[in-house]
Amino acid sequence: MEPDTNPTTFIYVHGAGNKPPVNVLKRAWDEDLFGRNMGARTRMVYYADLLHDHPAAIAADACTATGAVAALVSDAFADTALLQDDEAHTAFSQMSPDAQSFALSLSVSMATRAASPVHAAPVADPRPADSATELLPLPSALRRFLLRQLLRAFIPDANAYFFTKAKDPIRDRLRTELDAARGRVVLVSHSLGTVVAYDVLSEARFAQQEVPLFITVGSPLGYTEIQDLVVHPLQIPAPVGLWMNVADPFDIVTLDTTLADDFRTAAKIIADVVVDNPSPNNHAACGYLRTLPVRAAVAAAE
Repeated sequence: MEPDTNPTTFIYVHGAGNKPPVNVLKRAWDEDLFGRNMGARTRMVYYADLLHDHPAAIAADACTATGAVAALVSDAFADTALLQDDEAHTAFSQMSPDAQSFALSLSVSMATRAASPVHAAPVADPRPADSATELLPLPSALRRFLLRQLLRAFIPDANAYFFTKAKDPIRDRLRTELDAARGRVVLVSHSLGTVVAYDVLSEARFAQQEVPLFITVGSPLGYTEIQDLVVHPLQIPAPVGLWMNVADPFDIVTLDTTLADDFRTAAKIIADVVVDNPSPNNHAACGYLRTLPVRAAVAAAE
């Protein structure tokens, strides 16, 4: 058998919130997914620099409890102004009316989910539990704190993507990588990055691109507020062979664990997979990328 002259390229699209420098983030995703440095086989679509002045020293969605706490403390000291009600009010007042409506609606949806008692997932939760305490081990005050941190990271970047001139520069980062790819592409995306990836893959110019596998983890595409703003009709993008959507039912950014009931295309399916994201906030990319279903899927595509 002749060697494949155009092996599969794996393209990563990170999520909302500030991130470490691109080379650090790409190497971390390589390790999380493959357990090794993948070199030129993987590419990171990095857009944090378009939304934040300086790279983060520590990833705010770190997987270890120590790392997560360190990131939150570092973030608080680096940007204390955002913690002040007056400053938050000023930032909100500077948004357009549409952006304000979006931020309020999405925040309420997320807060309602986070504050609710143990909720029933659409499919069976893979984690054994004998009590609500085991299912939701964090005290309500800590859950509210984590919610505030997630909203601080997600809402500003989502606002920038949907309601400012940042949208096309962000999309251009992914367009450039897709244009440069030779042969098959596996696209792995997280959080807001799943929205960027969906929008770009839905563009007519990429209809003939070969994307046998599209993986979304911790995706907010289940929120009505997000669905109203992405490319329509809601369907699996033309170049995608299989869409694998991975969600933790206790990740407030996922809303629910299924997208197959919202995005439909004849002869194509979305494989909704429920996992246990072991990160402190159930949303971190590293936690999702280390799960067996995600690692098995990329290994099979390699």
